[in-house]
Amino acid sequence: MKQNVKKIGVLAFLGDGHSGGICQYSQSLVDALATNTDQNIQYIIITDHNENFFDHYRLEIRKITRPKASLVVKITRLIQLYFKIKKPLFFSQDELAAYEDLDLFICPVISAYPHFYLNRPFIFTLHDLQERYYPEYFTLTTRIIRYVLNTVLSATSTHILCESNYVKTDIVKFLKQKATKISVIPAPPPSNLINFTFDNDKFATIVAKYQLPAKYLLYPAQFWYHKNHLKLLEAFKLITKQHDDLHLVLTGSKKNNYPNVIAKIQELELADKVLHLGYIAYEDLPYLYKMSAMLVMPTLFESISIPIYEAFALQVPVCASNVVALPEQVQDAGLLFDPNDTTDIANKIMQLLTDSQLRETIVAKGYAKILNFSHGKYKDQIIDIIRNLLPF
Repeated sequence: MKQNVKKIGVLAFLGDGHSGGICQYSQSLVDALATNTDQNIQYIIITDHNENFFDHYRLEIRKITRPKASLVVKITRLIQLYFKIKKPLFFSQDELAAYEDLDLFICPVISAYPHFYLNRPFIFTLHDLQERYYPEYFTLTTRIIRYVLNTVLSATSTHILCESNYVKTDIVKFLKQKATKISVIPAPPPSNLINFTFDNDKFATIVAKYQLPAKYLLYPAQFWYHKNHLKLLEAFKLITKQHDDLHLVLTGSKKNNYPNVIAKIQELELADKVLHLGYIAYEDLPYLYKMSAMLVMPTLFESISIPIYEAFALQVPVCASNVVALPEQVQDAGLLFDPNDTTDIANKIMQLLTDSQLRETIVAKGYAKILNFSHGKYKDQIIDIIRNLLPF
């Protein structure tokens, strides 16, 4: 007898598409699920009405017009979360109809909409608990919201995904969840980056478009405090004393630490050495990686760094922090430094700049790690979880 088809809603509300790692994580998730051949499971992408990021996938796409939440709605929903009141208050009939036939939600971001309020089973990805380590980087309001969301969603979720054992340990420690409820499944980089085919004619176009220097370090990160741009700039100042031809290229949105970064650039007299390119079109990003001397990742807190996987896939050297889950991710496929030690950052970057054999070795190891990734295996791990959660 034919089994019932289970409909899985994959929540892909990406806002303006400038959401950094969350956007890439969501793309990797959809890449994997799109390879599904199990006729008993149907994946449906749920996204905003004006979003076209996933239109090219051969999956059903449901575009939702979400009414703008007033302050009253936001406060009410926060109260609902705190007291675990699972009622779809303020949902329009169109919203309810869009979700009515879904058996399970997969949520790659920390959000309670719509699954919590609909009282439906859901799997969500908890990327990190950074606020527990660096509360000073968050406003009081943000800390409260993160606390309520992380605590309630962890307790009410059907299953939790994370990308490193470090984060899994934090979930058990801080949120008191059983280890058996948590699966560590690192998302592979988007499939289009693996064996990426470069257009040789496009390199010159990208150089002209972004006015790229001949030799540069690349740091693609939004300007959050924990991204540690200030220490990187101090280290870069030391490096320029020996490598005067080197530049630093920064990308990413102007978040709360941006004014301090600009002030530090002026203070260190690096205005002619540092370029901030802002948001980069995703189709251009591989070229920026490939032309760089290396990816630098000086972050103070990261569960998993997607740019590191991107660099591995594009065969670009990696020099990164030795904190949180990054040693677990990088292992011997990159050079690690203490992100709080300006001299160590500078020395490790210069070592990688001058040692061509080391660069070749770590590039090969990074690429080998990527080749061991498989969207098919990743998909199978997700499906195994789904099959254990839903009766077929």
